[in-house]
Amino acid sequence: MAKTERIPQRDIYDLPDFPSRRTAPYLIQQLARLMATDYHTRVAATGVAPAQAYVLRELWRNEPLSQVEISERLDIGKATVGQSLKRLERAGFIERRRNPEDGRVIMVHLTEKGRGARAPLAAAAVRQVQDIAQVLGAEAARALETQLELLVTEHRNRLKR
Repeated sequence: MAKTERIPQRDIYDLPDFPSRRTAPYLIQQLARLMATDYHTRVAATGVAPAQAYVLRELWRNEPLSQVEISERLDIGKATVGQSLKRLERAGFIERRRNPEDGRVIMVHLTEKGRGARAPLAAAAVRQVQDIAQVLGAEAARALETQLELLVTEHRNRLKR
């Protein structure tokens, strides 16, 4: 009886002309969605969505900011930031006021509710960082962060060209 050669099993999702689901871009996007869902679950009681938490984080760092400044700091479009601001304002986390020095510019300010959301949102973010370190180990988690920062910087620079 002739010995048959074992053919490696293909992933049913592989396509000959398209990268597999095991590539970094696919896995990074999948992880981003999963992490956002996890974060949203952890902070659901606050009423703040993950994208809105990023806006609040920038305001906690330096308040007030204009919509354009927030957009630049987060590397996302002004319209997307505008939608987050609209939701945050409706929920009472921020308020918008005209800049007294230049009435054309609207500045975003935190409310007491916005300041109060910092502790639960920060705690959830810290827990996510700790979870990653628990899975990978502290050193590997830091190395992953370094590599991801490198990729973010490279892509940001490439998109600005």
